[in-house]
Amino acid sequence: MIYINIGSMDLRKQIFQAFWQGMVKLLALHQASMGPIYGGRLSKYFRSLGYEISPGTLYPMLHSLEKANLLQCRIKIFKGRARKYYELTSEGRDCLEALRQEVSGIVREVILGDLSGTMENLPLDCTIPRNLASH
Repeated sequence: MIYINIGSMDLRKQIFQAFWQGMVKLLALHQASMGPIYGGRLSKYFRSLGYEISPGTLYPMLHSLEKANLLQCRIKIFKGRARKYYELTSEGRDCLEALRQEVSGIVREVILGDLSGTMENLPLDCTIPRNLASH
């Protein structure tokens, strides 16, 4: 029998939401690494994965990645309308590569059960990077 503490439901939802928000950004960078993307195409991509993302979430996320200099926007005319295409910048490419390396270790341990990255294997003087410790 599984007992669920109702107070933990909000925390579980928060963890899932934070994880998904990060994954959406990672997937957007990944898609942009394969060629220019635009909002409609990205929305269809997420839908193909079984996730519906509203334009009110998608476009601010793309703008935040552009503001962080991870994506670069170019406007092109398509069927008489302006469409914003987003391309990965060199900084975005570096960021994506670093994320891929960090996430692959987490996936190996948490999803695949590879315990070679457990805390017992960390050096005694290991410190948590400041940018990870604050989250």
